[in-house]
Amino acid sequence: MQFENTQPQSAELVASTPRGSTIEAIGGDLYRVCDGSHHCRTVPGLWQAQELAHQAELQHRHPEQLP
Repeated sequence: MQFENTQPQSAELVASTPRGSTIEAIGGDLYRVCDGSHHCRTVPGLWQAQELAHQAELQHRHPEQLP
């Protein structure tokens, strides 16, 4: 399941990596995962956000390109 971000939302930084990826809490158990190039995807749950950030960096792909 994927949620698209249609409106700007205030976000709280949860994590950042040396490669520039970030995870931000945007409320309601939703998290925005962005890579260093500011390609982002919003997912439910912190575990899924962490896994998405990890896989994006591991595979050198943008978060929105991953399943």
